[in-house]
Amino acid sequence: MNMEGGEEVLKTVRTDFYQTATTVIASFFLKKIVKDKSVVEFVDQAINLDLVTSDPTPKRYTATIPLFATIDPEKTAFKILGTKLEVTLFKADGSSWPVLRSDDAHTGEIFQIGKAAALQ
Repeated sequence: MNMEGGEEVLKTVRTDFYQTATTVIASFFLKKIVKDKSVVEFVDQAINLDLVTSDPTPKRYTATIPLFATIDPEKTAFKILGTKLEVTLFKADGSSWPVLRSDDAHTGEIFQIGKAAALQ
């Protein structure tokens, strides 16, 4: 546990994402995020996060997330929920993202949302 200035500094949080043709919806799992003390900022190909929790010993997660592709920061939005931060990233070019972060290894898997054709 890394403590600085009375708060616990987190190096990572669990993340997950899925996508549609025009958006990527990413979740950063951290409970009790305080909206007034946290910053979520979108730039062309990154998200800047400074998330602070309301725990008795506050947790803080600060990171710049390098994104796989360019987004439209004007359309992009976020919601702070009880258990996570959820961001809706609008793709600038509509391409499919094999990974959320540009520094993640590509697995070669492609996830597609929709019904698969039934095999006969």
